[in-house]
Amino acid sequence: MTKNKIKEVACRQLAEKGYERTTLSSIAKEVGIKTPSIYAFYKSKEDLFMVVYKDLLQDYYLYIKDSIDNLTNGSVKDKLHQIIKELCHYQLSSPEKTMLFAKFTIFLPPALTDELKITFSEMEDILCNILKDIFSQGITQGVVKDQSVDDLIASFLCLIDGIFWELLIYPVDKFKKRVEQVWRVYWNGITTDNIKEELS
Repeated sequence: MTKNKIKEVACRQLAEKGYERTTLSSIAKEVGIKTPSIYAFYKSKEDLFMVVYKDLLQDYYLYIKDSIDNLTNGSVKDKLHQIIKELCHYQLSSPEKTMLFAKFTIFLPPALTDELKITFSEMEDILCNILKDIFSQGITQGVVKDQSVDDLIASFLCLIDGIFWELLIYPVDKFKKRVEQVWRVYWNGITTDNIKEELS
């Protein structure tokens, strides 16, 4: 219980104050324990930070995986659109986690930069594997233009990265409208549907 409480408080303080201003003593004070007690669960501030970061990424990507698993009978278009909608829902419904993710992305602790990038890459592979299956299916079915799957994955990841930063800039209503606008343009760019319409 105490270990989870430490992690919960650390997550909140990191989101509010960032890495440099969050201290083990401030975490311990909020939890209601003495600072040395934290070392029974975490080796250092850096160790605690990495646990919080890994949990954040795992929660984020497994949420997406679970939402797609429930769309086994959906079309390729539906699945890609669902990923975007679920990412938006996750980010809008979890403002603390969204802010924490943004701060981790922009203000990486120099001593942990390499380790954080490796962890991010490992977690992102969860989404990449999902996208690989979806795009391969789309090409096989003839609904997605026949091109490099790696290129399609890269383009989609850039799309959702851009959507994430839009969320931090715009009011919710404007953000949602822009997401749908961008989605329509993106899908029109990779699908063969419009080509089929022109030929018919």
